[in-house]
Amino acid sequence: MHSKSSTLQRLRHGRLAQRVLLWILVGGVRIVGALPSRWVLHVADAIAAVCAVISGRSRRVADQNLRAVFGADFPASECRRIFAATWRSLTRSGLLLAHLQPLTPEKYRRWVDVDEDLERRPHVRRLVQEGGLIVSGHIGNWELLLALRVLYPHLPPTVFLAEAVPYLLINEGLQRLRAHADLHSALRRGGARAVARVVAAGGIAGLLVDRNVRCSQGGIWVPFLGLEARTTPLAAWASVRYDKPINPVFCLPKHDGRYRLVVHEDITEGIADVAEAERVPVLMG
Repeated sequence: MHSKSSTLQRLRHGRLAQRVLLWILVGGVRIVGALPSRWVLHVADAIAAVCAVISGRSRRVADQNLRAVFGADFPASECRRIFAATWRSLTRSGLLLAHLQPLTPEKYRRWVDVDEDLERRPHVRRLVQEGGLIVSGHIGNWELLLALRVLYPHLPPTVFLAEAVPYLLINEGLQRLRAHADLHSALRRGGARAVARVVAAGGIAGLLVDRNVRCSQGGIWVPFLGLEARTTPLAAWASVRYDKPINPVFCLPKHDGRYRLVVHEDITEGIADVAEAERVPVLMG
């Protein structure tokens, strides 16, 4: 009896915690959305500065990783600069996601520079007409990258893989913030089926490939910055299986706080069959 009541209590507390976090998320979106645009980056940078100071464990991991890549003599000042810049990129992406709700083409162009001839380029035309895969990483603003569909509503139906947080209601709230027309998110765990289904039907799938995917979840080792790192072969498999392009796409920061959209050409040229698909993650790295 005691065990059953304890379980019910934990469930109630779990639901209560989710609702409180959801209220905080909704309230935060409304507050950030009401701020003048010129304030948003300052607020994001202030939050990033605090996080960079209090996140001691993350800072130590970052120092170890940077010195593993650039050598033991890599200056401590550079480690601190890169770590602080990483936090700024993260907080700016999050606050702009909230500030620009509801996102419109006018708002998008206000924050992102897009080349006027982008749609006329052959590799972009093929992506629009046939579908395919876009891959990127946690650099610049990946949230605005996902929102590209706002600017080009005629793109094929699009799905992207998203990391799940431990709370169901928060996942649903984030999915609503990121949903634009036919753009939908699929949680990374079990998301391979959603990617395959959309790509097979001529749609577009978006993946952030700089994730440490466990081997038990299909991750493979590829060279990255001179070291072996794990990533997902999902984009490579889907590309070869359905004869679709893979285009690296980035929303890179500019000095004025805005961003620049870059769509690279298909990286699968010369990959002939599934047996060669393992070469594609190497190219992505």
